[in-house]
Amino acid sequence: MFAASLPRHVVSATVLVTDTDGHVLMLHQARPYPGHPPWWQLPAGLADLGEAPPATALRELAEETGLRPGGALRPLAVDYRAAADGWPPVIDFAFAADPIPAGTPIRLSPEHDAFAWRTWEQWPQFLQPEQQAWFAALGAAHRLGRTVVLVDGQGVGSAAEVPVLPPTRLGG
Repeated sequence: MFAASLPRHVVSATVLVTDTDGHVLMLHQARPYPGHPPWWQLPAGLADLGEAPPATALRELAEETGLRPGGALRPLAVDYRAAADGWPPVIDFAFAADPIPAGTPIRLSPEHDAFAWRTWEQWPQFLQPEQQAWFAALGAAHRLGRTVVLVDGQGVGSAAEVPVLPPTRLGG
């Protein structure tokens, strides 16, 4: 059967959360997992079987931070990541939530041991080298109100030509 011969991919979803002071929320992993050491990341996780990416994003955000944004999520990026370090290919959907009030309490899951709010300009020094281009692309998409298409965290084509899609919003 043709469908059985198709390649398998993992779907993940990420949520960019900013506050009303312009800070970006990131979580620090409590433990390493295959392929990299513990690092700072946006709230994110793998989709459950049959779960749509926006639902994954909202579920993971609630599980990892206790946050439940009231507005619709806005698509920021789709990133196709090739198989690496024992992982199958991953298709990661990044979304932006509406800004939340500065000082909103965060309730961490056991998956993370710290959280921090920093500006876009402050975060790069805390990120792993392989996160740098991806984070910059999300920042550009966020500022422009666009959606970017990435491959392995990089813009398709030259770095200056990250493909963008028109602004759109998804119901939450």
